[in-house]
Amino acid sequence: MPPQIHKGDELLRGAFILSLAAIVAKVMSAAYRIPYQNIAGDLGFYVYQQIYPFYGLMVTLSIFGFPVVLSRNIAQYEAKNERKKAQAYSSVVFYTLLLLSIFATVLFYLGAPFIAKIIGDVQLTEPLRAVGLSYLLIPFLSIFRGVHQGQQNMLPTAISQVIEQFIRVLAILLLAFLFLSWGYGPYGAGIGAAYGSIAGGVVAIIVLFFSKKTGWKSWLRIHATIYTGMFKDMFQFLSQSLYICIGAMTFIFFQLIDVFSMVRLLELYGLASVEAFYQKALYDRGQPLLQLGTIVTTTFSLALVPLLTSAKANGHFKEMFFYRHLTLKLTILIGGAATVGLIVIMEPLNSMLFSDRMGSSILKVFVLSIFVSAIYMTSASILQGKGLIHLPAIAVVMGLILKSLFNVLFVPLSGAMGAAIATVLAFTVMACSMLYFLRKDEKGARTPFKPYGFMAIILILLFVFTSLWMNFVERFLEYSRMSDMLLSISTVFFGVIIVLLLIRVLPVFDEDEWKVIPILKKWKRVK
Repeated sequence: MPPQIHKGDELLRGAFILSLAAIVAKVMSAAYRIPYQNIAGDLGFYVYQQIYPFYGLMVTLSIFGFPVVLSRNIAQYEAKNERKKAQAYSSVVFYTLLLLSIFATVLFYLGAPFIAKIIGDVQLTEPLRAVGLSYLLIPFLSIFRGVHQGQQNMLPTAISQVIEQFIRVLAILLLAFLFLSWGYGPYGAGIGAAYGSIAGGVVAIIVLFFSKKTGWKSWLRIHATIYTGMFKDMFQFLSQSLYICIGAMTFIFFQLIDVFSMVRLLELYGLASVEAFYQKALYDRGQPLLQLGTIVTTTFSLALVPLLTSAKANGHFKEMFFYRHLTLKLTILIGGAATVGLIVIMEPLNSMLFSDRMGSSILKVFVLSIFVSAIYMTSASILQGKGLIHLPAIAVVMGLILKSLFNVLFVPLSGAMGAAIATVLAFTVMACSMLYFLRKDEKGARTPFKPYGFMAIILILLFVFTSLWMNFVERFLEYSRMSDMLLSISTVFFGVIIVLLLIRVLPVFDEDEWKVIPILKKWKRVK
C-alpha cells in the first residue's frame, strides 16, 4: 500500500493557493515574451532582455523575500498576542524598505550610463532608468503582502500576483506597440515595457490595499517604529530575505551574467556591436522556453515535496524515501521528455514562435538546461524540505561562478553557442552537487536504479519516433510559418502518446507509485 496522504490544514491550503498563483504568474511571465519579440523584433527583444533581470530582482524580493520573512515574524508576534509589537515591527520594515528603494531608484538614475557602458550598449541608459522606478514599489508590495500572509490570509497575495502579471503583460505589449508606432524604436519599446511593468505593480498595490478590512494606518505610522533592537532586527530581516531569495533568483542571476558579459565577449568573438546585439537576441529566445519547460517539468514533481517533508517530520522514513525517489523519477522523466521533444522540434518551433529558424542550433543546446535545472530545483527543494537550506545556496554560488568563468572561456571561441554551453554546464554541476548531497544525506537508503535505465530507453525511443514522425510529415508540407506550427504541434502530441504508451509498457513506476499520482492512476487502473 502507498503512504497515506492526509488532508492539509488551513496553512497548507494557503500554501497551495500561493503556489498555484505563483505557477500562473510564472507562465504568464514567460509566455508574453514570445509576442513581445514578434512586436518589437529581435533588436527590441534584445533590449528588453537586457533590462528585464533588473526588474526581476525587484519582483523576487517583493514576492519571495521580504514578505516571507515579514509574515513569519508577524505571525510570531500574533501568536503571542502582541499586536502592537507586530505593528511596530511592520512600520520599521516599511520605512527601511522605503529608504532603500529610493536609494536604489536614485542609484539607477545616476548610474544608468555607467551600467550601460559596462554592458556595452550606451543606448540602454534610458530603459535602465525606467526600470529603476519599479524599485519604488518594493516597500508597498512587501508590507501589504507580508501583513496579509502573517495573519494567515494568503488569498490577497495570490490574487495580487495574478492580477499584477496580467496587467503587466497587457501593458507591456500595448506600450511596446505604441512606442514603436510613435517612432521611438526598439529602445523606446524597452522604456514602454518598463512602464508597463510598473503599471502592473501599481494595480497589485491597489488590490492589496483594499483587501484589508481594518486599514493600514496602525501598521505604517512612524511613531510606532522606535523600539529596542530595531537596527538588529532590520539587519536580520534584510539578510534573511536575501538568503531566502537566492534560490528563486537563480535564473535571474544567470541572465544578469549574460547581460554584463555577452556583448563584450561577442565583440571579442569578432562581431560588431549591432551584430552582437542580434546574436544575444537569438540566444535569449531560449529564456521563455527554459522558464516554461522548467515550470512544466517541476510542477508535478514538486507537488510531492510537502508529503516528503511531512513524512520526515513524523519520523516515517520509509515514506520519505518513497516520495524522494518518486519525485526525482517524475522530474527526470518529464524533464527529459520535454528536453528531447524541444530538441527534435526546435527548427519549426523557433519559426512558429519567433517568425524564423535563426539560432536553432544554439537553442538546441540551450534547452538542455531544462533537464539539468529541473533536477537541481527538485533536489534543492527536497533538501530544503529536510531542513538543509544552506546546501542549495552553496550550489547557486558555485553555479554562478562557473557560469561566469565558462562565459569568459567559451563565448570568445564559439559566440552565443558558448553562452548556451556555459549555462548547461553550470546547471549540470549544480544538479550533480544536489544529487550528491541527497545521496550523502540518505546513506544506507537503497536507490532502485533499474527504473532510470527504462527511462533512458523511453527518451531514446522518443527521440527516434518523433524524429521519424517529423521527417514524414514534413514531406507533405511546404515551408511556411503555418506549416511549422502544424509540424510542431503534431509532433508534440505524437510524442506525448509515445511516452504514455511506453511508461505503461515498461516498469518505470511500481504499483504504489501508480496509486499515489492521480494522473498516473487514471492512466493505468490498479486493482
